[in-house]
Amino acid sequence: MEDSNEEIEPCRSIGPHELEAVKSQAIIKLSPVQVPAHFKRLECNTNLNLPPLNWLTTSHNSHGLHQALYQNAGFASFRLGQMFPDCVGEVDVVSDAENIKQLLKLPYSAKSAISMVVHKVGNTLLLDEFDIQKYLLRKADDDWKWLRTFILEHILAYGDEQHNFCLKERSREALQTKNLLSKFLYHSLKQTGYTDYDVNGPTQLTNRRASLPIIGPVLPEPKIDENVPDPKSSHAFNRNVVWTFEDIRMLIGTDMPIFGGPNRPCISLRLRDAAQPINVLTGIDYWLDNLMCNVPEVVMCYHLDGIVQKYEIIKTEDLPYLENSQFSPQVVRNVAQNILAFLKANATKAGHTYWLFKGRNDDVVKLYDLTTLCQTQNKAAEKAERPQQQQQQQMNPFTVPVGMLLYSVARNMKNTLKHISPKTAGNIRALLDNCIKLLPKEQYPQIVSSSHYILSDLHVPAGIDPKAPKFNDPQSLYDDDEEEEDEEESYDDELLDFGHDKHYQSAEQSGGKANVAVRHICDALRDFKSHAKQSKPAPLIADTVERCNISLQHISAGISCLQYFNSNQEEKLKESEMHAKQEEKQRILHEEQNPNMARPFNAIPLPYEQLKLVPPPSSSPIQSQAQPPKNRTFKTKYKRSKSNELATTSSTKPSAVSNHQLSAKFNTQNFGSWNVHLKLLLLEKACLTYATLAEHHYETQSYGSTLQAIELACRCQQVLNKYMANMVSQQSCLLGRAGDCFFQMSKHWNAIEDYVQQYEQLDESTRLISLELTQELEETEQFCLAPVKNVEQVMLFSCKSYEEALAFAKDTESNELLRRLGNVRNELGLKYMYSAQEEYSLMKRKAETSQGSEEILNGKDGKDSSKEPLYVTLTVNSYDCLRKGIEAFTTVQDNVNLAFLYCNMGRFMRLRAHLTMPNESAVTLDTQKTFYNEAFNYYEKAKDCLGTRKANAELWDLVQWELSTATFTLAKQLQDFSVADNNSLADASKEVLDLLQKSLRLCDVEHAGARQVLYSFRSGLIHKRIASFHYAQLRGYGVCELSQLPKATLQLCKYHYEKATQILESLKEVRDLLVVQLERISLHEFLAEVSTHAAQKVKQMQLALEICLQCQHVFAHVIDTNNTVQIDDDEFKSHLTLYESRLQNALKTLIKLLLTTGKDPKQLSALYKRMYMETLTGKHGIGAQQSSTASISRSQHLHTLLTRLNAMCGAQTNSD
Repeated sequence: MEDSNEEIEPCRSIGPHELEAVKSQAIIKLSPVQVPAHFKRLECNTNLNLPPLNWLTTSHNSHGLHQALYQNAGFASFRLGQMFPDCVGEVDVVSDAENIKQLLKLPYSAKSAISMVVHKVGNTLLLDEFDIQKYLLRKADDDWKWLRTFILEHILAYGDEQHNFCLKERSREALQTKNLLSKFLYHSLKQTGYTDYDVNGPTQLTNRRASLPIIGPVLPEPKIDENVPDPKSSHAFNRNVVWTFEDIRMLIGTDMPIFGGPNRPCISLRLRDAAQPINVLTGIDYWLDNLMCNVPEVVMCYHLDGIVQKYEIIKTEDLPYLENSQFSPQVVRNVAQNILAFLKANATKAGHTYWLFKGRNDDVVKLYDLTTLCQTQNKAAEKAERPQQQQQQQMNPFTVPVGMLLYSVARNMKNTLKHISPKTAGNIRALLDNCIKLLPKEQYPQIVSSSHYILSDLHVPAGIDPKAPKFNDPQSLYDDDEEEEDEEESYDDELLDFGHDKHYQSAEQSGGKANVAVRHICDALRDFKSHAKQSKPAPLIADTVERCNISLQHISAGISCLQYFNSNQEEKLKESEMHAKQEEKQRILHEEQNPNMARPFNAIPLPYEQLKLVPPPSSSPIQSQAQPPKNRTFKTKYKRSKSNELATTSSTKPSAVSNHQLSAKFNTQNFGSWNVHLKLLLLEKACLTYATLAEHHYETQSYGSTLQAIELACRCQQVLNKYMANMVSQQSCLLGRAGDCFFQMSKHWNAIEDYVQQYEQLDESTRLISLELTQELEETEQFCLAPVKNVEQVMLFSCKSYEEALAFAKDTESNELLRRLGNVRNELGLKYMYSAQEEYSLMKRKAETSQGSEEILNGKDGKDSSKEPLYVTLTVNSYDCLRKGIEAFTTVQDNVNLAFLYCNMGRFMRLRAHLTMPNESAVTLDTQKTFYNEAFNYYEKAKDCLGTRKANAELWDLVQWELSTATFTLAKQLQDFSVADNNSLADASKEVLDLLQKSLRLCDVEHAGARQVLYSFRSGLIHKRIASFHYAQLRGYGVCELSQLPKATLQLCKYHYEKATQILESLKEVRDLLVVQLERISLHEFLAEVSTHAAQKVKQMQLALEICLQCQHVFAHVIDTNNTVQIDDDEFKSHLTLYESRLQNALKTLIKLLLTTGKDPKQLSALYKRMYMETLTGKHGIGAQQSSTASISRSQHLHTLLTRLNAMCGAQTNSD
């Protein structure tokens, strides 16, 4: 008959609705069958007792009807959790739809029995039907004996009838009803020639895990027989649905058939006996089925003894209000919320197996912790010293599946989320911690070691930059906390209404009774009100050191699991061989009992074989010849696939240590098992962790700990290079940081003892990792970065580390390493330079105090004559280090640092100019000039590198100062120690004058800075030396008359003396100022001596006397600086004595000249006589102070004397 859905009459026996409707939403995750099936309305009086032709067929067009009524789902929650690990933790419950309906019908099913096992995985509860007869009472006595004993002693002892624990109706009438319903569904299936069934549906079901987005390395997956407690059960639901019932989210599997037609696209079919009314339980069953599948309508087919009578259509929202089957949706909602709250309040231990049990006619629902019971039985077995095999039989059969599910869920959460918040990380950590507790590492080393790896990666992610790790996002944490608070507040509000009377009144009015079991749950919830806010895993928040230490603990724990791989694989290999032998025996027995006979209408296939076999491609011809064909194919395929096993698709920074995964190619000779694969993953994570830890220790200046971490990271890198060819090494970064660490240790040498102690400290996890690395690197040279208590060796280690880092570095990294190497070379060169200077000074002092000075300087002091002096070795090393530093900075074109190295090289040349080598008798001026010219060249190169002062003002000023100092020093050497003969005297004099003038030009007195005062003082000394040079020229002319002296030279001499006097007086440099004044007095005495006229002589001597009187300021400065400057030495005393004599000489000479000429109109001779007498006699006379040796006392006396003399001159001037 054709479809005539519109002729179906709507049901009229519907009562009034409640004002508040429940909220329900279903989202299909996976459906391997065609939805909906084409509905065919049956004719009236159709006999359903007759089976249709397509009854119980499993073809694609059956739409899963063959398993809707006869398939047992078994422990479906485990399979659902493994298929959809992304839902576990996000939903509240994972279960078969039938189990959910059974729980929600509790208030109306007092005579029904409930037996379910409950497991807590994260925030999700796994519910599965636990058939006591099937799994306990019908099995062997040794299987689950501990649970069987408990049930017989504590559960069944209270039941009068044995069927108290039976879960399902197994009567003949129930089976006939089920068969009739199955025939009705197949009759109602309209057969069409077209089908849009996806033939890949089952494949999609079995390969659900492969379609998930994977971010991270490939890790082992649990085996099928380890995922579920019943591996032989392979039931696949027609639909896997995420059902949201009010605020409860559930992942359920359902097999309810769904039909549709042109006018009604989605309906469910129900077969009812017209002679019996619909009861409450049936109505709830229909209503929940439709809600779980988002089916808006149900079509009722009424029959009498299997003969179709009529059809009725009922909307889903009308099902709770049918006559004789009324129930309150609010009661069902509250029951769901209360049961969920009850289970969450009591089933709190992750990994524990709980048993939810209610016998027939029982008033209460009880929850037992089977895991605790199992542990108690195991302890008793240990005391009884039972054999190991017997103890293994006492294990909880759900422990391994729960552990595997925890692992799968955690791995899925880790790999599918782009951003892992601290809250999510805490959830993953809690899942894996429980997984590790549940799974014995001796039997499941792959999963346990993988869990440790994921935990280590959780604390130190693969994409972080060790130099700037970013772990926590505080803002996201606060957002999570706010969401949790809102959820908890709403949850508390709902718990307050769980026992409201109006819901139970409506249930009683509709004919149902609120079961005492639910009331017991509600009463229990009041006791657990304080636990309404469940203790959730703490978010993963930790600092860098704590994260790295925890990561290393998991890495060491994962490595410790590797020892169980071989033994575990051998045991499984023996089991597989035994299983294969048994299967072979069964096959032979089956062939003997069922001989292979030809079947009619079936063609006998002929064997076919290719005439020419095409060998599989091989990556290496040598390897293909050495391996058998099967192994060769495996090796080649394995090599291709393994190239991506450690590679991650997450974006990593270039400086992160984990980015070498992207170009890793495995050495298949050594790599071929999960053992090695996981070992490499763990060591790779250890390398990244140690690198991050090293960066942290370096920032906190714990350089000993830094070296230890870098050493272990480099050794991890060595192991990775051993197994993986063409690998992008990160040793350049690690060794570069080691060089930095050694260099910083040399700068903080006072703490070297602490650094050595830090390096030698090893915690337990590091010790285990180090032991594994030592075993792996037995045949190779192990990397060592142990610090020593020698600063020179430490700096050499720094240079060595940089050089080794350059060998591994890329072009982009080599420039920075060369800069750091050049910097260390510079520091080491300076250290050698200063040490050589100190050593040479020490040897020189020893030579001066001994008789054989020349022998000591030449290294012939009675010791080993073949060994060169230490200062020579230090000098050579200094030059070599500075030269290599210049080469490094030249390569990277770092002009600023290159200028600094050139400046230091110029300083070295100045030092070398004053050193006497063993093969030299003494340092000559020519040798010094040669080295000083080299220094000038280096200083000029430094200035050329900078270009102008704007490039680097500080460095430019330093080079200027060094160049000025070198020029001035060479000029002094040539001026003071020149041995030129008469022929070359003019050239030598010109050279000295040029050097002094050049040095004067280099004195930068314009720019304010720390050296401005030094430049001024130096310019004063240069002016003094230039004036002294010209004065010496004047004396060297050998003339007897003033008129014959060159006026230009005389003017320059006076000019420079005056400039020197001004500068030195402004700086209050009393020593040099007194010397300049004495030289000026000597100049005027010389001019008076060569003058031919008496008047000229008197004039020059008066100028000399005036300069003497001006020295009052000098002695005033001496008195002022008495507290800060110590000038009480022999040289200054001699200058004071010379000054006193020149003062008296000037007065005597003037008296003689004035008395001899007789021309004294101003009576100056009398004045000079009184002044001279003042210097000789009286209380303050010079003779009275001759015995005094204190410079300060003499300066005070001279200051007082000059005050009196200036007063006498002033009085004479006023009288005139």
